[in-house]
Amino acid sequence: MKCTRFALLGFSVFLGACGSSSDPFAASPTPRDSSFENPDNVRIWVTSTSAFALYGHVYEPVAVADGEKTFADPTCPVTDDDGTTLTAVGDCTDADGVEHVGKLTVKRTAAGDRAVTFEGYGTRKQGQNADTRDGEAHVRRIDDTNHDFSLSLVHDAGLRETIDYEGRVTGGYDGRTVWSGSGTVEREGLLPPVGSAEVSTSAEVVDNDVCSGQPVSGNTMVKNAAADTAVVTYDGDVDCDDDQAATYTLNGDPQGKITGISCSTSPSRGGGAGGLVAALALVATGAVVRRRRG
Repeated sequence: MKCTRFALLGFSVFLGACGSSSDPFAASPTPRDSSFENPDNVRIWVTSTSAFALYGHVYEPVAVADGEKTFADPTCPVTDDDGTTLTAVGDCTDADGVEHVGKLTVKRTAAGDRAVTFEGYGTRKQGQNADTRDGEAHVRRIDDTNHDFSLSLVHDAGLRETIDYEGRVTGGYDGRTVWSGSGTVEREGLLPPVGSAEVSTSAEVVDNDVCSGQPVSGNTMVKNAAADTAVVTYDGDVDCDDDQAATYTLNGDPQGKITGISCSTSPSRGGGAGGLVAALALVATGAVVRRRRG
C-alpha cells in the first residue's frame, strides 16, 4: 500500500511516504547533550513537533470515528459506537500479540467537530514500554477544506512528552495539504533532547505528487529554554532527495543542510498524519518510499 489514509474529517495526509526509516527518537551521539549545537537534537525536535507530526497523536481515533479507517484487529480494542460517540477500550490483546490498554472516546457534533479524550489509552508490546496518551484533543470544522485542531496531551512511551498545541490543516482526502500551528512541548526522559520548547510551524506543505518523503515547503521553528532558536526550512519542491535534507538556521545564522527532515509522526503504533497523512504502515516496517514525480 503506497500510503495509509490519514483522514481528519475531510482530509488525508501522506505520512507513510513522509516517514523516516530511522527512529526520530533514537539516542543522540552525545547522550547528555540537549543543546541545539548538536544537529541531532534539532532534527529530533523538528521531526516530532511540526504541526503535521503532532496531529499524528489523534489521527487514528478521528479517522476511525469518521469511517475512514478501521483498527487492524476489529476485536481489540473493544469498540462501541452509538452514532454520536465512539468508545474504544483496551484490556485485550490483538491478533498481533499487542496488548491494548486504557480508554478512548471520540464525540461527534452535527457541525462536524470531534472531541477526543484519552484515558491511559495505548498499547504495550512484549518487552517494551507502554505507549499511552492522556488528555484531550479537539478538531473543529471551519469549512470543507479547513480544520483547526488543539492538543492538550501527555504522551508516555518511556520518553514523556507534555503537549499544548493549536494548529490548522488545509486540504482534502487526496493530494496537497498545508499545516500550521504553535504551542509548547516538554520532553522528559533518559534520551536527549529533553527540556521544554516553544514550537511553531508555518505553511508546511505535504504533497506526494511533488516529493514523497519530505515536506515540500514551509518551515518549523523550535526555541528551547536557553533561548536558542532553530528554524528548519523545507525544500522538497526544489531538492527532493533520499537524505531528506533541508536548510536550517541557528539563532539566525545559516547552518547549511540538515538531513533526516521527514514529514514524520510520533513514534507510536498507529500514530501519524500527511495530503492529511503519512503512510504509517511503511513507517512501522521501515519500508519508506521516496520519489519525485515529474
